[in-house]
Amino acid sequence: MSDNFFEKHDLSIGVFVVGIAVIMFLMFGAGAIGPLLFLTIETLFGKLTHEEFGTLFASSIVFMTLSIVIPNVLIIRGRPRAVKINKINVYFQLICYLLFLLVLEHKQTWIFLCFVIFPLLANWLMSSAKYLTFLPFTKLYARIQSCLDKA
Repeated sequence: MSDNFFEKHDLSIGVFVVGIAVIMFLMFGAGAIGPLLFLTIETLFGKLTHEEFGTLFASSIVFMTLSIVIPNVLIIRGRPRAVKINKINVYFQLICYLLFLLVLEHKQTWIFLCFVIFPLLANWLMSSAKYLTFLPFTKLYARIQSCLDKA
């Protein structure tokens, strides 16, 4: 068996498309959690004041943004262990959607609940062979970049 990296891993545009698609699906799925969270809290506790709405909105945006951006930057910078954080993010999104499904009974929320397909697609793509090939390429890219920075 050869130790050549490129003989072990097939480089194609599909590998990079799958890597970017996982990031996009995580972002789309997390983007729908915000409005659903507000609808759920209003259903359970009544109307929100402007201050409560602003605080809740800002905290949910910051939390979801950081939980998606930081692990994916780490993955692209050559640390494939951050995929575990993405898996946790997918399961968190699925649990949130399950909670929303149990609490919300309005017809309009079904539009937002259709966004559950995005974390499911991200989870499916993360277990695909193309995504598992994407991870070593990001690690190789990070090594090449660090060598170029030293030169």
